[in-house]
Amino acid sequence: MFNAEQLPIHRQMHMLPLHSTICDIAAYLRRDAAVCILKDNSAYLFTSGDLWLFEQRQDTTIDDLACCPNLLSPVLPHSEVAAGNYESFMQLPAATQRPVVFREADGTLVGYSFMAELLTFVYKERQRLASYFFTLAETVTDAVTVVDQSGTVICWNTVAEETYGIDKKDILGRRIGEHFQPEALMVLRMLDEGRMIRNTYHRPRPGNHVLVNASPVVDDSGHIIGGIATEQDITQLVRLNDELSSTHMARFDEQASHEDPFSFIKGKGELIGNAIRLARKVAGAENPLLLIGEAGVGKEQLAQVIHQASPRADKPFITLHCGSIPAGLLETELFGFQGGAFSGNQTGSAGKLELADQGTLFLNEIDRLPPDIQAKLAQSIQTQTVVRTGGTAPIPVHARIIAATDRDLHKLVEKQLFRSDLYYALSVISIALPALRERKEDIPSLVQTFVRQFALQYQKPIPQLEPEVMLAFANYDWPGNINELMSVVERCLILSENERIAMTSLPAHLQKEQPHLDKTRAEQPDPQLRILKTRNTEEEEKSLIEDALAKTLGNKSAAAKLLGISRGTLYNKMKELHLG
Repeated sequence: MFNAEQLPIHRQMHMLPLHSTICDIAAYLRRDAAVCILKDNSAYLFTSGDLWLFEQRQDTTIDDLACCPNLLSPVLPHSEVAAGNYESFMQLPAATQRPVVFREADGTLVGYSFMAELLTFVYKERQRLASYFFTLAETVTDAVTVVDQSGTVICWNTVAEETYGIDKKDILGRRIGEHFQPEALMVLRMLDEGRMIRNTYHRPRPGNHVLVNASPVVDDSGHIIGGIATEQDITQLVRLNDELSSTHMARFDEQASHEDPFSFIKGKGELIGNAIRLARKVAGAENPLLLIGEAGVGKEQLAQVIHQASPRADKPFITLHCGSIPAGLLETELFGFQGGAFSGNQTGSAGKLELADQGTLFLNEIDRLPPDIQAKLAQSIQTQTVVRTGGTAPIPVHARIIAATDRDLHKLVEKQLFRSDLYYALSVISIALPALRERKEDIPSLVQTFVRQFALQYQKPIPQLEPEVMLAFANYDWPGNINELMSVVERCLILSENERIAMTSLPAHLQKEQPHLDKTRAEQPDPQLRILKTRNTEEEEKSLIEDALAKTLGNKSAAAKLLGISRGTLYNKMKELHLG
């Protein structure tokens, strides 16, 4: 993982033959030179510090030292040690005090190191690697926990302190089970089972939700000597998801109409009308549905309406936004988990499918499901059962699934980016919802609905919209669809003054390049509007009025200003020409 520092090797030494005399060796040592003599797979390595060994043996040869094997130096492969592989150090004789000689694979001697130098090098290398590791642990944004084989904590980073509220001084060197329930700890479970854990939802203790990645630490012999876990804190995300689900359900329950839930779908255009008619037909059916449309077109609202119009209306309506939940949490969120699998409790926890039993489960952004969860969902739809994560027993579930997407799932199937079995299970009936730019005739009624809704929410009088505002709404393409329109109306109501919504309340991008109605147009109408006043023919007048009403989405005040006449005159003209 890390490059090794350079070994402390002395490369200056003289090679002498095995039959060299002690006198020859001593002569080099007196000049402070090192001498190396090969013998089989070992070597004699002498330095000036060894000169005292030869003072009484001037006439003998090196062969006479065979009775002193403790003078032999071990020889180690240089290439392995230079690459950071210190396994050969484990083969050094326990009692040796001689320098260590290094040589290449071809037999070439490289140099030597004193034992004290090697010990210092190994210790510094350990310190260096520890510094890299602990710096890495403090750099990542996840909580990092490292335990040894007994479960004693040897690393606990700052993020872990913040996530669990436990200081390093209170947990380092102590068994991790002193602060957590042992059966609820994934790192201990991983030590027992010896398997890696990837992107798995986990609740180490009540109030904490994390995505955990954990791996056993294995030595060269394959024995587990510890474990390391990184945990991403998703507590706030889980709480937000629960709050959003509760808010959506509560808001709809307050608005739901038992007589005709489809009355809440505002629209009179052909495209939205086709979608509503199809939704009415299939509301009482049991088969899954697939809603297709851009983000913000109202897919979730239509799913809620279908549920309220079905025999399941008094049963749960559960929502799961697949794109807003981490992949490691999706399986548990959808299918639940079996008791003891993560939290150690006996009952486990039901997923959204079980919670929607006898009711409806709305799966938004279904295309964001990972392939393995797609397969499990397809099997669940086919068998009408659920197998919890960590469990084996199928649980009968009869929930109607309404899925939604803003992508072409058929093309994703062709590209093998979406499972065909799940696609065909979901697309028995598909309902396409048009974008708001394709149904601009519905903007006025939507605006009025949102104005009333937010006026009640903010406890303000219901304001009037300036004709220019409605004209700006008509000329805008609304890439964010109904959600964007709702957001803009909310902004306008908050900023409105004197119970009127003016152009100045609109966001800058809506004001830009929007035509402004001239306050003096009634006094100085252009030639085309003057035709209306001179009444050349009834057909011309009728055509001009219809065009003005179309441009202003039926807003008569705005149409009158475009035509250069008063609102009262416009009403009289429309009555005379039998319009509207």
